[in-house]
Amino acid sequence: MNKQLKTFLLSWLMPGLGYLFNGHKKLFYTTIVTFLSINILAVTLRVIIRFWGFASLFIALPVIYLFTAVHATFILKAVNPITDHKTVRNLFLTTAFLVLSGLSFANRRTLMGFDIISMGVPVMQPAVLQNDRFIVDTWAYKNDQPMKGDIVAHTFGGQKGIYLNRIIGAANDTIEIKNGVAILNGDIFYEPYVLSGNKLKPASKEMNFIVVPDDHYFVMGDNRDASLGDSRFSGSISIRNIIGKATNIISSENKSRIGLMIK
Repeated sequence: MNKQLKTFLLSWLMPGLGYLFNGHKKLFYTTIVTFLSINILAVTLRVIIRFWGFASLFIALPVIYLFTAVHATFILKAVNPITDHKTVRNLFLTTAFLVLSGLSFANRRTLMGFDIISMGVPVMQPAVLQNDRFIVDTWAYKNDQPMKGDIVAHTFGGQKGIYLNRIIGAANDTIEIKNGVAILNGDIFYEPYVLSGNKLKPASKEMNFIVVPDDHYFVMGDNRDASLGDSRFSGSISIRNIIGKATNIISSENKSRIGLMIK
């Protein structure tokens, strides 16, 4: 394998690695700082949880890879091999960066504050369609409490899997369903997102009076007839069960929905 091809391929392994291979240390460190800065700013400013911020980031990063790969190949020059101690040091830095980057993305819920989840069932139609993929803000409730009407990705205690439902009630709220209408604290809970054709089954039409326990939330799917994994059947959830708040659609079989804010 010639040096040009090695330079090009190494640049795709990590932006700037082609520079390091050819002894252009300043360009290598500049590229690393730029790459990290873009990611840190995207996470810090929370642009990554919105469609256009997410899309911009994941356009910018491949552009950096492409530019550094092409540029490093074009400015290739014959240099003597880097001395052993420098090779070890730079290899350590490069490996550490790769491991850090991999861990950050693998643990993006905790370290980057977002996740990408797909909806394989129609329980939240029409707000989220079956096979939609969407962004979840996993830091949404670090400083704020979940609000009624929020669409949240969550788990149920003792059950496997991730669910997507809308918060209907919070601690000490009373909830019942009469003739397909949710009654919250004695008043009709306005739900324009629930279509009349999606609440025809008995469990969607009637539910006995319940009180939401302390520190818990009552959640239901917008498509009541298809939502067999919500609080009507599995009980309320605690804040510990909530993964995050759904924000934007990033892919859909209906292309006009891409970028749509989930509400």
